[in-house]
Amino acid sequence: MGWMPIPIDAAAWHSLWTLERTKQTKYKPKLRESLIDFNIGYIGAALLALGFLSLGALVMYGSGEAFASSGTVFAGQLIGLYTGSLGGWAYPIIIVCAFSTMFSTTLTVTDAYPRVSRRMLEVLAPQRFSQKDDIALYRWLLIIISVLSLGVLYFLGDQFTLMIDLATTLSFLTAPVLAYINYRLVTAPHVPDDCQPKLWLKLLSWSGMVFLTGFALLYIYWQLQF
Repeated sequence: MGWMPIPIDAAAWHSLWTLERTKQTKYKPKLRESLIDFNIGYIGAALLALGFLSLGALVMYGSGEAFASSGTVFAGQLIGLYTGSLGGWAYPIIIVCAFSTMFSTTLTVTDAYPRVSRRMLEVLAPQRFSQKDDIALYRWLLIIISVLSLGVLYFLGDQFTLMIDLATTLSFLTAPVLAYINYRLVTAPHVPDDCQPKLWLKLLSWSGMVFLTGFALLYIYWQLQF
């Protein structure tokens, strides 16, 4: 919820990537073109989310497997479960799929986090972080965030499930807030009326925000009870 297959704050990533692409190509996409690009990603993410949910429910849940805290051991257990379900012939396919998933995720966040952090610093302190230092600031943030990430993996590598639980819980609980910020952004006065979402999309957005908020409150209540 709010994290798979992509966190809600990824909206900022896509926005910055779009702006960067506009700078590179000197072409500003029309609203229709942007919506087509958005819908492809949105529908694809929804299908992936259902796929991840199905894999967890059908393969992992109820398997009786006691998953290890170590990331390396956990990866071996996961591959073993899928191989046992599909057969030995699927082993190389599963290995390639698992590696591709993690590599693409690592590549994405390695670029996204420094890019978003740079933009935050430019907004919060424009006098200190000017546009002329754009690339240099990005490179420094890329190095700093990468080193910090490796440090976290080094010291907490044997507590893999703790890291996953912490990341997913924080994303899950902040999802309603981020969803509302996104909604306010696309319905703000500076957005022309013909570019704002239609009424049915606004109603769908509010329904989603209510659902995420209710689910988050239920999760907090469940955690306090147990």
